[in-house]
Amino acid sequence: MHDLLPSFEEEHLGLGVEDFRRMLGPGNPYGFPGGFDLAWSMWNEQYKVFRDLGDIPKVHRVAKFTELEPADYERILSRDDYALVSYYRYTADEVRDRWGVRIPLIELGVSPVDYCGWTGEDPVILSVIHSWAERGWHYPVYMEATAGLPTRHVDHMNPGPEGPLRYDRIIDQMRRCRVYYHDGENEYTVALIEAMMVGAPIVTCAMPWVDRHVIHGVNGFVSGDPARLREYLRMLLADADLAARMGAESRRLALERYSEDRWVREWNAVFDDFASGRSVHR
Repeated sequence: MHDLLPSFEEEHLGLGVEDFRRMLGPGNPYGFPGGFDLAWSMWNEQYKVFRDLGDIPKVHRVAKFTELEPADYERILSRDDYALVSYYRYTADEVRDRWGVRIPLIELGVSPVDYCGWTGEDPVILSVIHSWAERGWHYPVYMEATAGLPTRHVDHMNPGPEGPLRYDRIIDQMRRCRVYYHDGENEYTVALIEAMMVGAPIVTCAMPWVDRHVIHGVNGFVSGDPARLREYLRMLLADADLAARMGAESRRLALERYSEDRWVREWNAVFDDFASGRSVHR
């Protein structure tokens, strides 16, 4: 494995697809592609960097189904030198239904050692979502449900006067919060899995497939009604024992399904199969 950028600088945010293609062009100092077994892309812009290369196997991880155009799916699925993986079940199901191909589903995984130790000592509702108001989702529902309640929102794109929080401080906020509030376009986010692994109880707005991760009445509560969400939030803020019991269920579910070891193992199986010439598509 080789990093093109050994350290992060702010100006790197301005680099585009063509910039990275030039870095990997003929005579590059990394020995790419000849010195590598495969190219692994995790984001749509990375896919664009690698998609036209024909002399190295490529694995792309797609999250939301709409991240790629139908022509991109057809390009990937028709090529022997390409493999497609997703961490959203609905994306894998959509690919199966449209093209008759089963792609590997590798759900997110985080370290149970780094993410642990929930105390819930701060009677506050935490959310960690960047650009929430601009992205929309169910933000108005959250605002109505939490009006007048103690909240703490972390947004690294709009951090406020204290500046962006370091990642260890965000995890510390997850440990201390009484309840974590989840929102998204569908299903789950990295922050939800992190909060579950830490051991926080979850309250979430209803959205497609979210009940695969937040089981109503077990590790949290799910509703599309702001008044009901408010009731659940107030209940957890007032009852530390209930929050602890639900938080323990979050931790149990996360250990069963979202451990880093499982994530590494499943990705290594895809790499081993693909690098050995075995198709990972079914």
